[in-house]
Amino acid sequence: MVGETSLSKEWITLKMKCLLAAMDGMSGAPLRSVCFEYGADGATTEMIGALGLARMRRKRSSAAEALLLRRPEEKYLAAQLIGNDPAVMAEAARRLEALNRFDAVEINMGCPARCVVGSGNGSALLLDLSRAQEILRAVCAAVSMPVRLKLRLGWDNRHIVAPELCRMAQDAGCFEIILHGRTREQRYTGQPNIEAMRAVREAVQIPLYANGGVTRAQDARSFMEQTGADGVCIGRAALKNPWIFQDIALLEQGKTPPVRGAEERICLLERLARRLCEQKPERFAICEMRKYASWYLAGLSGWHAALEHLNQLETLDAFCGALADQLNWLAQRNDLLPHPELAPAPNLDTIPR
Repeated sequence: MVGETSLSKEWITLKMKCLLAAMDGMSGAPLRSVCFEYGADGATTEMIGALGLARMRRKRSSAAEALLLRRPEEKYLAAQLIGNDPAVMAEAARRLEALNRFDAVEINMGCPARCVVGSGNGSALLLDLSRAQEILRAVCAAVSMPVRLKLRLGWDNRHIVAPELCRMAQDAGCFEIILHGRTREQRYTGQPNIEAMRAVREAVQIPLYANGGVTRAQDARSFMEQTGADGVCIGRAALKNPWIFQDIALLEQGKTPPVRGAEERICLLERLARRLCEQKPERFAICEMRKYASWYLAGLSGWHAALEHLNQLETLDAFCGALADQLNWLAQRNDLLPHPELAPAPNLDTIPR
């Protein structure tokens, strides 16, 4: 676990362009650290339940420790709180600040998952602006560390509340906003509503990051300009292509991003596997690596057979050994670059609905 980190105002003044979005069950410290290595300017933890954190009396569980973990590679990291009680959210924020481990606290009013919304959290707060405002005021008053809001446009297209809620956030003292350009009803389908996002941009003066419209590195600049945002926040696209942050930076410099070959992809898989095994039981970590292997090996020659073999493994040594064998096989064939025709059609439907 990383030691203490200073809560510098640099987090506020740094001109960040690309953030990694919080994704429950996906954006843990291992993946975040990889994205930072590829140039992400900031990231957010997975959802942290405010009620559990505020009421915690005994030593934290291993699951809680994993949520609160920060690796040395992580530069600017916000901790995301989810809850619907202003007093509980405020107490949880105070406990996060006391850890002296995070650079900001993020309030989740955007998660569309049924299990989250059903308990009155996440996007459900878009239906109760009075309570949402109370939460914003309570958290901002409770801590000196920066507070930001993550939200969607509204519950559905008939109830677009983001402009009003973002003004509330600004008045309460939030230092920036991450806006997903869809409603809760849309979840992750359909195109983001650019016009509605621009209305939010015009409603507030604090920094705004646009989320939900970047599927390729080439999308980032146009999405930012169309919405008027100060930067972009990338979620599901970074799961399959964590190098997207580096690709965006190269495009901003007028350079062509490289094709990510077998050596880079396989080394990335090994690095991620080792980091997962540091914080989870080995068997569970290697099972979790199967989805990453299916993403990063896709398009390489023999990737279906390699994946079938990897899916039978349960130890780190066996997993890394199989990856090394696959890389040697590809090198002997002088076939280290991916073949687009062998890869499945692009699909970002990676998060359970």
